[in-house]
Amino acid sequence: MRRFGTSLALLNLALAASPATAQGVHEPLFDTFNFKFEASWVNTSTIIRLDSLEHGEGTTLSFEDDLGLPDNEMVPSVSFEWQTGRRHRLGVRWQDVNRDSSTQVLEEIEWGGEIIPVEADITLGFDIRTLAVDYTYYPWVKERWAGGFGLGFRVMSLTTVLSVEGNELEEQVDGTAPVPYVNFEYRRMLGERWRFKAGVGWLEVRIGDVKGAQYIGRLAGEYITGKRWGFGAAFNLSTVDVDWEGLQDADGDNQLKAVIDLDINDISLYVRIRW
Repeated sequence: MRRFGTSLALLNLALAASPATAQGVHEPLFDTFNFKFEASWVNTSTIIRLDSLEHGEGTTLSFEDDLGLPDNEMVPSVSFEWQTGRRHRLGVRWQDVNRDSSTQVLEEIEWGGEIIPVEADITLGFDIRTLAVDYTYYPWVKERWAGGFGLGFRVMSLTTVLSVEGNELEEQVDGTAPVPYVNFEYRRMLGERWRFKAGVGWLEVRIGDVKGAQYIGRLAGEYITGKRWGFGAAFNLSTVDVDWEGLQDADGDNQLKAVIDLDINDISLYVRIRW
C-alpha cells in the first residue's frame, strides 16, 4: 500500500508539471497548435476604377451602389496558429467572399477601354480570396498577459467577370498580389477561462506592379472550455487601397490598371480546437 501511494504521488506530480497541462489549463495565454473554424458575417465596400493604357481613365464604380453587388455575405473562414516557442507565433487565416449581381446601369460606363451604354443590363461576378500569413514575436510574456509585434502578408486574389447582355461584351480580369503589413498584438487572461486578444496592423509599400496600403484591426474574446476546446467571437476590420498595373483582359491584348479601394469587415463566431 505504501508503494502504491508513493507511485500515485509521483504520477500526480508528473501530471502537474506537464507542459501541456500547465499551458492548457493554468497558463492558457497561448496554444502550441490550434485550428479555428469561423462563421463570418462579412460587410464589404468595393470601389474600383479600371483604366486602359490605350484608352485612358475609366469610370469609378461602387460595385455595391452602382452595380447592385450584395454588401453583406455569410462565409466560412479558417485559421491556424502555431506557437513555435514561448515568444514566437505563426498564424494563417483564409477567407473567400464570392458575390454576383445583375442590374441595369443608369449612366455610361467606361470599363477597361470598353464603353457600356446607359440602360445596359450587366451581370457582375466578383470573388475575393484572402490568405493572411503573419509572424509575431512577444518580447513581453507575463503570467496573465503578453504583448508582441511582427510582420504579415495578405495575399489577395481578385477575379472580376463583367458581362453586358446584348452587346457581346464580357470582360474578365484576374490578379494576385501580396500586401504586407506590420502588426502589433496584445492578449490577456481574465480569470482561468476567458482569453482576450487585440491587434492592429498597417503598412504602405510597392512590390513590382502593385502599390498598396492597408489598415487592420482585430478584437476577439474566447471562453476556454478545457484543454482541447474553446469558442468565442471576433471583430475584424480591414481597409486595402491598391494601384495595380500590368493587368490584362481575358484576351491578353489590353494593358490595364486597376485602382481599388476595398473594405472587408466581419463579425465571426468560432470554435477552436487547441492543444
